[in-house]
Amino acid sequence: MARRIVYQLVAPMEKTLGVAEMERRRDYLQRHAGAGTQITVQSVPAGYPSIESERDAVMVAPHLMAGLQKAEAEGASAGIVGCFSDPGLDAIRETVTMPIVGPGQSAVTLALQLGERYSILSPLDSGAKRAAPRLRAQGLSERLASVRGVGVSVVDLARGGNDAWDRIVATGRRCIDEDGADVLVMGCMSMAFMGVERELSQRLSAPVVSPVLAALKTAETLLDLGIAHSRTAWPRPPEKTYLS
Repeated sequence: MARRIVYQLVAPMEKTLGVAEMERRRDYLQRHAGAGTQITVQSVPAGYPSIESERDAVMVAPHLMAGLQKAEAEGASAGIVGCFSDPGLDAIRETVTMPIVGPGQSAVTLALQLGERYSILSPLDSGAKRAAPRLRAQGLSERLASVRGVGVSVVDLARGGNDAWDRIVATGRRCIDEDGADVLVMGCMSMAFMGVERELSQRLSAPVVSPVLAALKTAETLLDLGIAHSRTAWPRPPEKTYLS
């Protein structure tokens, strides 16, 4: 029986980039999934077109939690929060038992195995201010070389037809030459869904980690090993009445 991994989008993509882009992302994940893994991509009923601030993350978190709770109830084996900033990750882990993977956390912990210092390529420069406290809280900041914005919004990265590739290459080169990074992490799912990490790695002579593939393979590994997040670390919340 195939195991099903649900990729939970953080925006109502059918209203922004269209159903075709949702299907393209599902196909991309399915092509990279192992035998016996079925990929489902699901949207949210409302939200901003992208997550580029803490406000955006807070507003969409209830939809992410509800979506992955429903997915587990319908037989999903694992879930991926489809944003590099891992919005709602702790709350979701509290409320489901299946493995829940954050792409940002997965990508950075993989990068730590590939070099001494890593840099994150973020869509915009504001990404540095959002990433720093999260990485400190997760104990992942000590070997961070830098977070640099490539100067292209999340939506424009997804739409393509611009100079994003040239900007990514130039920014990655600065991370290596000026900041001392020896591993790069793509700090945006739309950037990672471009599928250019191998070409970028060759251009810059440094490993480049895709959070899309890091999250997928982390989820598959957890399922292979039969383990999930610790209930001690993320205890189930006490039952109480939600007042409105």
